[in-house]
Amino acid sequence: MSLLGVLKGTELEKHAGQYLEAEMRGVAMYYALAYLANEKGNTVLAKTLEKIANDEARHAGLYSVLNGQVQEDIFTTLAQFATLESNAVVRIQEFAEKVRGLGLEQAAQEIEATAKDEGRHGVLLEALVKEQAKA
Repeated sequence: MSLLGVLKGTELEKHAGQYLEAEMRGVAMYYALAYLANEKGNTVLAKTLEKIANDEARHAGLYSVLNGQVQEDIFTTLAQFATLESNAVVRIQEFAEKVRGLGLEQAAQEIEATAKDEGRHGVLLEALVKEQAKA
């Protein structure tokens, strides 16, 4: 049985939505703390926090599925996200330049690294969609 949308339209949809929001905030918090732990040289703590963040992201995904917030057609969604990821590169690079304009070179470099990640994600997702279309 698919769990897609089983809570949509029920009295529990709102609760699942609240859990989704909490899990997403948890992902951001744990990854932020892991980032700080890495800056302080505490890689063991950072790795543990990253694992917790991964769990929280998985939990958020579950609540999103339960509330039917994703399409059943995986590859249509992936194609849309490939475009979003690729289009984000320029905007993030522009943001990095604004940060650099404040004299925050290290922060700008980190932001530029995220732009590269987004571009890589777009290419990877596009390849997955094309590969699936052949299958």
